[in-house]
Amino acid sequence: MSEYDLRSAFPLGDKEFVVHGTTWICRLAEVSDQRPDADRLSWYLVFQTDRGSAGKPPETRKLEIVTSATRLLETGFPEDLDDRLVEWLFTEEQDGRREWLDY
Repeated sequence: MSEYDLRSAFPLGDKEFVVHGTTWICRLAEVSDQRPDADRLSWYLVFQTDRGSAGKPPETRKLEIVTSATRLLETGFPEDLDDRLVEWLFTEEQDGRREWLDY
């Protein structure tokens, strides 16, 4: 599967999430296919605020999601993907990593 096809498998490009009154826009920055050495895909997400406040630049947060390649390609992302991302945004972590291998 090409990188383009993998990128199109991510369902939440430019999706907005509101957490603590701040709107975060989710973008897929990169997807890394680790097959055939490992049955893994790494999804690198960037979340940016819609605009900076009081002349400040927009805020940026990054999240890497590691999934099983086989499972994701067969069944897609988990149904609660939105909830999982909101849960991570609530942590206020700036640069995170989550493994979702058996969702």
